[in-house]
Amino acid sequence: MSSSQETLIPLSPTRPYPFITHGLPFDAAIARHLSTTLSSKRPFILISRSLASSTSTLTALASTLTSSGFAIAGIRRGMAPHTLYSDVLSVAREVSVSGADSIVVVGGGSLIDGAKAVAFALANGADDHEKLHHLLRTSNDIRHQKVDPATVPAQKPGSIPLIIASTTLSAGEFNIFGAGATDERTRHKQLFSDPGTPEYLRVIAMDPELTLTTPERVWLSTGLRAVDHCVESVCSSKHNDGGTEAALRGLGRLVPSLLRTKREGKDKGARLDSMLGTMESMRPFVVHGVPVGASHGIGHQIGPFGVPHAETTCIALPAVQKFNARANADRQAIVLDALWAQDVVAEVLTRHDLVKGEADLGDVLDVIIREMGFPRTLKEYGIGRDKLDAIAESALRDALCQMNVVPLTRREQVLEILEMCVGDQ
Repeated sequence: MSSSQETLIPLSPTRPYPFITHGLPFDAAIARHLSTTLSSKRPFILISRSLASSTSTLTALASTLTSSGFAIAGIRRGMAPHTLYSDVLSVAREVSVSGADSIVVVGGGSLIDGAKAVAFALANGADDHEKLHHLLRTSNDIRHQKVDPATVPAQKPGSIPLIIASTTLSAGEFNIFGAGATDERTRHKQLFSDPGTPEYLRVIAMDPELTLTTPERVWLSTGLRAVDHCVESVCSSKHNDGGTEAALRGLGRLVPSLLRTKREGKDKGARLDSMLGTMESMRPFVVHGVPVGASHGIGHQIGPFGVPHAETTCIALPAVQKFNARANADRQAIVLDALWAQDVVAEVLTRHDLVKGEADLGDVLDVIIREMGFPRTLKEYGIGRDKLDAIAESALRDALCQMNVVPLTRREQVLEILEMCVGDQ
């Protein structure tokens, strides 16, 4: 569907929401859909601190909304990385007091996860750390059938609708089943699953122009996170044809466009390709039910120890593929063939002396990550061996580690992977 330069794409063929819009400036798209899709009059703006302070983004958005007749209920500038419980609670209080009837998110993954957690917390009166932690943990246990829903207090779905204009490629905006937030007291990242997300997550606005001020490191690392979604979907313990096709479409857009952006940062065509590739990277999970695995699970737990959210992929993904090759070499071969088939990728791999048919998937991913300019070891982030046991213990509590094609149920398995990541030898 399209309307006066706007293109609309449903994320799933079986659900009305969310849908993706591109072709309009982000502020025009937000104003249009606050009115036509959300019937909102009092939006609350949750915006990246850097966008609010260092660019004209907030001024442009506020001006467009005000001139379009909206009353801005409130503005929150920024949240800490990894979506801390304390930030979720403070934003929830601000939204509640403001009388907002929608939340507009302009920024990256931590804000997007934060908005979802806020919607869930508000619906359930989770107004302190203990209540929030119990709500999030129990929702995840219900989703993964670790508890009988009849034995725990009923959880109300979030209902305040969201419009998201993402400035990164970490893809949380496409996850209609959940998100993650970090308990700063323990540094454990708790996944959660709000049953209301498919209804209140309404519109995702793509605008490459909006992303031009995103730091290169953030843009490329979150793009690699989306590559991680694709790789782990093809190589999943529960892969299927529909998920594999979507993941390969995502890879086909993502890796070449990220390499183009590395060479020419203002290439808006490449940026839109990356954004559309990111959308495809999430379809295996949200449309076809394919779970990811241990790169995500371990990555969730590396992050709170000092690795930026998306850069956890740069540490974990190659090592996890090497560990998993004992069980899914045939699936990894599909990813290898797809990467080598792209001329711009094959040129990079050949320049780094890799040979098609000899280099394994871990080696190929290592070269792609290094070509983007990222560290590959925990040591480079100041994380030493003294932290490995704590990371391993935390990872074992992450459901995605148990969904890995080689289920991670023992500390020794996680440590075997972390040994490939530590970088002190």
